[in-house]
Amino acid sequence: MSPSIIIALLMGKSPQLQAVSELLARSGIHCSIFEAGRDLIHSVAEVRYDMLLIDDELPDIPAIDVVRAVRGAPARDVPIILLATDSSEDSLVDALDAGADDYVCRPLSSRVLMARIAALRRRVTGERLRQGLVVRAGPYQLNSVGRFATLRDERIALTPKEFDLAMLLFSNVGRVLPSSRIEQTVWRHELAPLSRALAGLVSRLRKTLRIGAENGVTITVVYAHGYRLDVLEEDAAPRLPAAGRRTVVRRFTES
Repeated sequence: MSPSIIIALLMGKSPQLQAVSELLARSGIHCSIFEAGRDLIHSVAEVRYDMLLIDDELPDIPAIDVVRAVRGAPARDVPIILLATDSSEDSLVDALDAGADDYVCRPLSSRVLMARIAALRRRVTGERLRQGLVVRAGPYQLNSVGRFATLRDERIALTPKEFDLAMLLFSNVGRVLPSSRIEQTVWRHELAPLSRALAGLVSRLRKTLRIGAENGVTITVVYAHGYRLDVLEEDAAPRLPAAGRRTVVRRFTES
């Protein structure tokens, strides 16, 4: 890895994580160390870090709140790995829902941690190369730089996971996307078989973007498979006479 990489390590008062800063230094990575969550939040507003490593046991505020605060800051696209003591599925899902990109349980393996850091940087670099992509479908437009949507020029704010889901669906108009692929894209792993997290996220996205036939775009549940987003032709909207019409799918465009 390049020695120009700067990683912020929010380690609270955990002496075990001192080894992490030493590991990063040996790898040629500059490491800024923080004990309090609020200090890191303030620093993120002023310094552009390449990645944040956040311990889940902090002296001032919950680590989840730090993640949420960072995701609401101007530098909200910084990659985040949560270093956790709790290996339960609920804690993992909560962390990823809050905006963490990865979740590594302690005790930490040096090789595993460095591999996770390298893999996350590769993925983020690829995503940043695609920044500037604008996806259009019907009256909607998704902007990858600001990670927001517009509906007939009305700007709509989206949570990180809402935007990831929207970008995946709007980039695959008319295609059935398996639930497993959506989960890997949005949560970076497949959810438990009985989890309702994906269904809940789809429901929230419909509400946030006001998706429905009245706006020319629908999301359909394909039983036992996944979800499909369709763009309706203008004459398929329900406000017009419905007799004898068919739903026609238009492909999205990029610019």
